[in-house]
This record gives sequence, structure tokens and C-alpha cells, in this order.
Amino acid sequence: MPLERCTEATCSGCGACAAACPKDAIAMRPGEGGFPYPCIDPARCVRCGRCDAVCPLGAETGLTRPARSAHALWLHDATRADSTSGGAFTALARAVLAKGGAVCAAELLLPEGRVRHACVTDEAGLARLRKSKYLQSETTPALREALALLRAGRAVLFVGTPCQVAGWRRLTASFGDRAPACDLVCGGVPSPTLFSRYLREEESRAGSPIADYDFRDKRAGWNFPRVRLVFANGKTVRRIPACDTFFAAYSKKLSIRQACYACPYCTSARVGDLTLADCWRVATTHPQFDDNRGTSLVLCNTELSARLLNESKAVDVVVKDYDLTRAIATNTPLRARPPRPRARETVLDETNAPAHTVWGALGQQARIRGFAVWWVKRLLWPWLRRRQ
Repeated sequence: MPLERCTEATCSGCGACAAACPKDAIAMRPGEGGFPYPCIDPARCVRCGRCDAVCPLGAETGLTRPARSAHALWLHDATRADSTSGGAFTALARAVLAKGGAVCAAELLLPEGRVRHACVTDEAGLARLRKSKYLQSETTPALREALALLRAGRAVLFVGTPCQVAGWRRLTASFGDRAPACDLVCGGVPSPTLFSRYLREEESRAGSPIADYDFRDKRAGWNFPRVRLVFANGKTVRRIPACDTFFAAYSKKLSIRQACYACPYCTSARVGDLTLADCWRVATTHPQFDDNRGTSLVLCNTELSARLLNESKAVDVVVKDYDLTRAIATNTPLRARPPRPRARETVLDETNAPAHTVWGALGQQARIRGFAVWWVKRLLWPWLRRRQ
């Protein structure tokens, strides 16, 4: 039977198998925590083996390459304010679109509170693909659309978590440089079910449906991000991440997928042509690169990546060399896998309200500590940024 090695403990839910199936016999169905897992319809399956051929499980070492160089990047136009960090995704996407290509990346769908990959072929479509989404995205329909674009002769830039990029590379191996990929420095993907329950709980408190959501709002500065919720009745809530139910659970790795605890991509050897992240601690080492509006970290891992980065340079794009060793040291997912907390199953239990389960697992003092640390850091930032 195909995909026998794919279990809840090993499958990353990249969706490559479903996109590759010529008989549409594989569907990604929600399993534990709402995470997607492949489900095979035996009546349609002809055992062609295509799903096994594209599955990245067991092929990780052949897909990764050591990072070659690191760069700090930021934009000088208005889109930087609409980006989570410096706008590296926008710069790279524009370069691909300018040559007639397409971009496949994640978008947040509200009010249902889910994330899916989508393909865009013009800059107007990039707006919905910007910003980090701390949630596992649905990929299969977008992967099929991207394959159709590749077969039509267009280049497609794919941006996703390392496991998604691994599936993309196996799926598009025959297209060579026309299928570049950017992997994201990822600390694990949180539960879609927990996020949906969290949104419903917040709507109940506000007495209104949610209209907009930002996992990391940087209006108080990139170094001091907050969670932002906007409701249909006009109410806006901005919350320190450590005091937010969903983000607190994610930061402590209480809500991530089982396979994330054994992720083979939590290393400086990367699966994408480029790797995108926040350029953390840049204020300490290169204060001239930090104005508290966001600075992206870009790792170049292949020859193709150097060309893509060079093509992304424009009048409003600043690219500076950065210390690769320091970049790895300040991004934990480039060095180590997330630890598995003992309270994980309790947090994903759907019988209680999210706030009850999360704060019960973390302790009621967690919010007070998080609030205090955030404000101390913000008030003392002019002193701390020179002494981190």
C-alpha cells in the first residue's frame, strides 16, 4: 500500500503526494489537532507509486545543502510596513514576477481562520501573501496550479516551511531552475483546530466576528511585536505575545505538529535555494542595519539563490552582507529541534476552552512574567540594544 511509512508521528503534511496523484485518489484530511494527513481512496488508487516517489520522508539528506552566505535585507518603500520583518519576500517575488513568473505562498483566510497556499502572477496579488502566518497551510490545490504554470513554461517561486519546500522539490525535480524555493526558518506549525477555537473564543469575548488578524503587528516597533485582532464592530485588541493564548502556546511548543519535534530540517543545512527569517540581534552587531521597522535575514544556499538575490536588488532594496555564523546562532531552528512538552496533549484537548487549557498548562503567572519582560525590554531598549 502506498505511503505506508507516513504516520501521524512522521508526516509533515506537505501535500506533495496529493498534488502528484494522477487519479486524485489522495485527499488531505484533518487528523489530530486539525493537522492535514493524506487519506487514500482505495477505489481510485492504481498503485502507480507517484505519491511515494515525491514524498520527502527518508530523502532529507539528499535535499539539503549547507548555507553559503547570509545577508541583511530591507525595503525602503511602503510595503516594508506591511511585512513582518524587512520585506525580503516582496523583493524576491517582484524579481520573479518581473520576468513573467509566478509566486506560490501562504495567505490567511478570515473569518474561518485558516491558511492556504495560493499562486499569484502579478504584484497586486502579493499583498495577501505578505506577513508571517503561524499556522500550517493547505497546499494541495496551489501545488496543482503551480505545476500547471510550470508545464506552461513559466517559472514559479515557492515559499513555505522547510518540509513544504522538500515536497515541492521532489514534486518539481524535472523543472530545474524554473522552480526555485525559499524555505522559512520555522519553529514548528501550530494546530489549526486550536487556532479556530481561539478565534471563536475571542469573538465571544468581543461580541463580534473577527475582521482582521495579525500574528505579529509591529506598530510598536519590529523589536516589540504584538498580536493584533480587529473585530467587525470596530474593536481592536493588541496583545503582548506572551499574554496571548494562541501565541503563548506556540512559543512554548505546546501546540505544534507531532512531526515537528523530530524535524530533520532544524539545521543550518537548508532545503530551499534561499532561506528567509528575521535578522534577530542585528541591533547589537550592526545597529546601522536596524531602525526598528524590520530587517530580514536571507541565507543563500545554491548558485541559483545568488542570482535571485542579485535580481531582487532595486533602488528601494538594501542588501548587506551578514555574518553566517551569527545568523545561525541567533535563530534556534537553524540549530535545534523544538522540545516536546509533556502538556501538549492537554492543550490540544478540545473538551475545554483554549484559554483554560493553555494557561492551565503554562501556569497563571506566565502572563504576568511575559507582560513584565516585554515592558522592561521596551522601556530599557536604548540601553539593552547595546548590551544584548
